[in-house]
Amino acid sequence: MASSKPSKVPLSQRTLRPPPTAQTKIPPVEIYILAMGLTGAGKSTFISVVTGDSTIRVGDPGELDSVTDSVADYVLSIKKDGTSYQIHLIDSPSFDDGTVADVKVLTRVADFVNTHYKLGNTLAGVLYLHDITKAKMGGVGQRNLRMLEQMVGIDKWDNCTLVTTKWGCTTDFAGEEAREKNLMDKDQYFGSMLKSGHQASMSFGDHQATSQEHLRRRFNPHISQQMADPNGPMLSLGDTDAGRVVADGLEELERVVGENEELVESRQLLTRKFNEMLFEKYKSERDKLIREQRLHKAGRWAVRTVIVGGAIVATVVTFGPGASAFALEPAYETYANKQRNDDRGKMFSLTQRCKKDSETHIDDNGGYDPAWLYDRKVKSMNDLSDNYNLRSSSSTDLSNIATVGEVATDLGTITIKDDNIV
Repeated sequence: MASSKPSKVPLSQRTLRPPPTAQTKIPPVEIYILAMGLTGAGKSTFISVVTGDSTIRVGDPGELDSVTDSVADYVLSIKKDGTSYQIHLIDSPSFDDGTVADVKVLTRVADFVNTHYKLGNTLAGVLYLHDITKAKMGGVGQRNLRMLEQMVGIDKWDNCTLVTTKWGCTTDFAGEEAREKNLMDKDQYFGSMLKSGHQASMSFGDHQATSQEHLRRRFNPHISQQMADPNGPMLSLGDTDAGRVVADGLEELERVVGENEELVESRQLLTRKFNEMLFEKYKSERDKLIREQRLHKAGRWAVRTVIVGGAIVATVVTFGPGASAFALEPAYETYANKQRNDDRGKMFSLTQRCKKDSETHIDDNGGYDPAWLYDRKVKSMNDLSDNYNLRSSSSTDLSNIATVGEVATDLGTITIKDDNIV
């Protein structure tokens, strides 16, 4: 019996499967958590354990100096309840290297927090780490806590987690528990934050859980509302509630040791408003890049002199052209061009970041044209005339000045070509 072939379905009657559609990749949720604490509390160790980054430098047992001297951002990627997160754990310098040093540290932390506030990257929480093996919390630690309280804001304390570290590092576990109870009960320690209507939380041991508690929290720090909010008072650092805690410490120090250069410098830092802090940040980066580029340029001329000089000597000695020496020149020029382009790229990147930040942050002036970065005569914000104001009709077009031109500076004339210093 012949098998019957299946009938062919007309094209018009077929059910066509729709082509697969590309799924839109949802970017991870960005979370920013600031870690603070005294030297030796274990901030860097905590972040190293949470992120699994073994390259993070941590202090050795018994080391008295902080290993973190600048604000650093470390990223942990996780997925929880179907949502991808990128947790930015911010390692801050310690506040207990002296009152004068505290001013510099607060300046760095405030600059970081305020910058992210203006960019819309609100904090998800603050972790305050405390070494449970410490027999007591002295005046430095208490001042640090008062600074933390005022920086965050009393009505935002519920975004803080007080983390005790180094449990089990002594043989006296009962003593560690007694110290924890003392910290929690007394208002001059953690008590005021734990008893508040906006209650902070306590944590120890589980590093991952501590950071993940803040995944769904968002808040704007009090210090940012005082310094960086265009609708706020736009205070200087020293006039903020957190800054006054440090300023009071400076007054006490002056009564003990008298006036000195460090105290004068610290007071100057406290008088800066956020836009001035931002200016100093980019001026410092600019000066560093110019020094690097001038060293690179001097090095290139030195090598060229050796190559050409060697070729001439070879020609005289051999009574013929020093071809082998001259052959080195094209290979070196390839390297020199790459170095020059790298230097230009760094400078151009700096100008772009400066332009973006100044447009966002310097609300009262509308931001400044980053062309001032090419002008070494600009040493303070007072030197930023209308020529560099983005709202001014005389504002310099960066694309014109950076394409080709020269700027007279106190380091000599800087030639600008292809968007960067030559």
